[in-house]
Amino acid sequence: MSPTRTRLAIGIAAALALATPLALANADAATTPATVRAASAAAPAAATSYTPAEVLAGIQKNSTSATQVNTKPHINTMTRAQNVNVYQVASGVYAYTSSMAIDTDGSDSDPDPDHQGDTTWQDSNGQALGAHHVPFYVLGDDCWDRTSPCPHFFYKERGMSGRQFALMFYNGKVIGSIFGDTQTANNQTTSDNDSRELGEASVKAAQLLGIPSSGTTGGVDSGVTVVMFSGSSWVVNGTNATLNDNAQALVQKALDTLGSSMAGGTPPSSPPPSSPPPTTPPTGGNKSYEAEAAALAGGTTVTNCAHCSGGKKLSYLGNGGTATFTGVTEPTAGSYTMTVSFMSVGQARSAVVTVNGVNQTVSFPETPDYNTVVTKNVTVQLKAGSNTIEFSNPTAGAPNLDRIVV
Repeated sequence: MSPTRTRLAIGIAAALALATPLALANADAATTPATVRAASAAAPAAATSYTPAEVLAGIQKNSTSATQVNTKPHINTMTRAQNVNVYQVASGVYAYTSSMAIDTDGSDSDPDPDHQGDTTWQDSNGQALGAHHVPFYVLGDDCWDRTSPCPHFFYKERGMSGRQFALMFYNGKVIGSIFGDTQTANNQTTSDNDSRELGEASVKAAQLLGIPSSGTTGGVDSGVTVVMFSGSSWVVNGTNATLNDNAQALVQKALDTLGSSMAGGTPPSSPPPSSPPPTTPPTGGNKSYEAEAAALAGGTTVTNCAHCSGGKKLSYLGNGGTATFTGVTEPTAGSYTMTVSFMSVGQARSAVVTVNGVNQTVSFPETPDYNTVVTKNVTVQLKAGSNTIEFSNPTAGAPNLDRIVV
């Protein structure tokens, strides 16, 4: 979270060879991963393997107004121009192109006078990340606008958490990196930083990409593309000593996954929504329980929603945030169908549904936008009289909730 400062425009340094990034152009056989080439002419055909150049071309093709997820522009960290946008280039995959300012924070010592000893996220042992050892990128700490959905890209709305994997492209190279630090939040007033900024990464990330890595004179004003993979399966584990190797080991997998998803430049269509929520509770004595009337904890908040029942929904559910419905009454014990009205924009998400102390994990499909509320039926076992139903997810974001009907 280094404050903004003037950086000298200097020539691009040679990439350090501590970990070799993949080249975008055709590389020598000695340096190109074997997965990029066929094992032999006689070997059976393998799954399609994509080159960095192919994937970057697909990202650029899919970065259009139709896939832009922010409605207000982000700030280029180096130039301060408000001209950076974020695009959903495939399901659960988000990309932006901006500057690279140098973050020196964390457990590594550094002569940068703005160096801080902590990073927002830690390694698997709970230690602050080391900017000289771990390639990490930086995102805003909160929604600058204090609204939901956020007009700017806000990671908590996109199924992202600490150490989330990303590909970083620059000047013919690609590396793996992780989400390691954040820009200043609204409740911090001692820094010139702004949570709308995009375009900062660690010393190690700069070194691997061949960008000048000094915290005071390094960086580059433009041309760095960061491609973030959301979801718990793309969280990288490891220590300061191993996180770089672990991130680089995922690069080809990420290229192949994204290349296949884009299918030659066309992002996969969002799953079709299920039937829209009824405007009145279903017949047969079923009762509607508005999500905004639930007991909330852990950061879950009520936000406006023009297309929701009652004009409200729950945001920031999951990652420790919970919503508890009490007084869900039925005349007799038995198995009931609970209809959940929700939104899960950007990717599929899951929630732990706890009924009277009994847990079940429920998957909710991706929904197309914040104007479409869809429903999912969940079978629950209820007792006669009053029941308690809690929605949570201790490790990831859960869907936005509109209401339940039981």
